Amino acid sequence: MKTSPHIVRMRPHLVEKVWGGRRLEERFGKKLSPDLSYGEAWEIADLEQGQSCVDSGPLAGLPLRALAEGWERALVGRKAPRSDRFPLLVKLLDASKDLSVQVHPGPEDAARMEGAHSKEETWLILDVDDGAEIIHGLVGDEVTRADFQSAVSDGKLEELLHRVAVSSGDIVDVVPGTIHAICAGVALLEIQEPSDTTYRVYDYDRPGLDGKPRQLHIDEALKVANLSRSPTVVTRPMPTDSEHVDLVTAASSYRIERLQLDKPARVSWKVDPDSPQILHVLDGELSVEDGIGGQVELQAYQSAIVPALIGSVHAEIRQPTTVVVAGLAVEELIRGVRLDK
Repeated sequence: MKTSPHIVRMRPHLVEKVWGGRRLEERFGKKLSPDLSYGEAWEIADLEQGQSCVDSGPLAGLPLRALAEGWERALVGRKAPRSDRFPLLVKLLDASKDLSVQVHPGPEDAARMEGAHSKEETWLILDVDDGAEIIHGLVGDEVTRADFQSAVSDGKLEELLHRVAVSSGDIVDVVPGTIHAICAGVALLEIQEPSDTTYRVYDYDRPGLDGKPRQLHIDEALKVANLSRSPTVVTRPMPTDSEHVDLVTAASSYRIERLQLDKPARVSWKVDPDSPQILHVLDGELSVEDGIGGQVELQAYQSAIVPALIGSVHAEIRQPTTVVVAGLAVEELIRGVRLDK
């Protein structure tokens, strides 16, 4: 690829879902086709099932896969599992109805199960209706495989599920093996390993978009599921040694930080060459130097990719702004942050 690696804004891949609605358009500004129910905007996606595309600069329209294959380690960093695939997946989700109860495999499961890919994920709760909940783990530690299978067969699985109330600003980590579901009235930002491997265990006996019942995966789920109570479900961002920077989560395969600035300023930080960075604006706006003489303008709920070998990020904040920064599991993402008023 002749164009040098540079920062690019991305256009999401939109996904229709039986549990989706219209909040992606009404609340988050995504352009949706009329009369369809959309559940997911894949902000950053390099999967066979869907690709986000470049939405700024000379490479506008190019799918993320082509960007990864062209820039390789200059884009994905030294720590990425593959040089030609982007190593993270970022989605905005609108649960107008309950999602299916499901579980994802971990790396050990993926190594022994054909077609499985590890899927660890973190939810940043953005918007909730009154009384909104999630499902995270089971109600006790005494559930056996036989108990679980009987509950599924008898239509009583919901009695075993641990429901947790959530609020805007909550953080929920979903480690592989956790039985979970996003329930109606919750909208969130999901950052995860780049996998779409999902084992459904319960789906409310409803039809899919094709009018047929959606497939369940009880046998596969029981091979990977942790049939116990979740010790911790909801957390909040934690302060770091760097002013204006909070730690959202430090997962086994990725790290998420949050940058909050309440006054106009120019901001810069160093980028670890081991990892690319994803910038997602939660509120306010961000004007970022793209590294080849241009600017990338980001409004609320827009995302950009920062190549791992770009060296540093230089941006301007014109109003109070909050930015989520995600990358691989490095020690620090927003390194040596500097503000110039």
